Amino acid sequence: MLNFFVTRIFMMLDYVFFFPFVKMKVKKSIFIIASPRTATTFLFHKLAEQTDKMTAMKLWEIAYAPSIIQKYMVIGIMKIDRIFGHPVKIFLLYVTGKMFKRYDQIHVIGLNLPEEDEAILLFRMSSVYLNFFYPDTKYFDDYFLFDDNIRDAKRKRITKFYFRCVQRHNYVFNRNGEKYFLSKNPAFMSKVKSLHDFFPDAVFLNINRTPAKTIPSTINLSNTVYSFFTSRKPSDEINERTKRVVIEWYKMAHKYLLEYFPDSTVQIDFRKLVKNDPETMNKICEPIGIDPSIFNETEEAKKSESGHKTKSNYPTLGDAELEEVLAELPFLREYCE
Repeated sequence: MLNFFVTRIFMMLDYVFFFPFVKMKVKKSIFIIASPRTATTFLFHKLAEQTDKMTAMKLWEIAYAPSIIQKYMVIGIMKIDRIFGHPVKIFLLYVTGKMFKRYDQIHVIGLNLPEEDEAILLFRMSSVYLNFFYPDTKYFDDYFLFDDNIRDAKRKRITKFYFRCVQRHNYVFNRNGEKYFLSKNPAFMSKVKSLHDFFPDAVFLNINRTPAKTIPSTINLSNTVYSFFTSRKPSDEINERTKRVVIEWYKMAHKYLLEYFPDSTVQIDFRKLVKNDPETMNKICEPIGIDPSIFNETEEAKKSESGHKTKSNYPTLGDAELEEVLAELPFLREYCE
């Protein structure tokens, strides 16, 4: 809670000491949105590695330095730390390695790695992540269906808060706006319409995978996250709610991407993505000016990719259950063969 209040104070002070940040335009942005367990983290990290063309919020920035003032403080501390041989960095890497070890089963995570910036909305108490702290309440249900269930005025205030955070990031790390701001959030499947209000020129990378695997895998993922915050085993009702959320996310993303970003959405077949299909890689890279060779499978790349694969086992949907889902999501049928 202390971090919450201190950060909000620093964010207000940004308007005093760095007011020009509010005038920054964010013309170049890329959003990777897809259901969990569709290789979004792998694609996110691979693109984020192209630091001459991409910039993304890292975990340290999201959790501890959303404000411009905090970012400069951290950068200053790290410069001093470098002079003395990186003792602070070494200590933090050791501690966070221990802290995040249990999260490895979700995806690769680390303070200095790019992370899902949906979490920055925790500082406005408007993130779907709050559900994991209170799984039995329905108070946060509307946030899962953001574009459809949150009233317009509130929806725009929340999205504007996120936009201001992106402006803050660009003010420090992308002042001239030459790089793409890169973001990856499955929860943004429910925020496409809202993103259009502030990022009308955005490119969307939408990965499609059979719901026979994404739905049970997301339920398994959610239960793992719930276990970090509560000792109670999620009920069948909670698991069914997770299933419904994934289905509704698919519907909302499909609807609003067609409506608002028909010419700037790249539809990606998960199976071809993970097989490094040349045509798929060109389709991803060409609109954003990236060399497809970044996906070439060197030994180092293979090791990196292995860290993005879930180690959990889960049953897939049966044929009958899959058909029920596809009756609601017919546009996914081509990805189920």
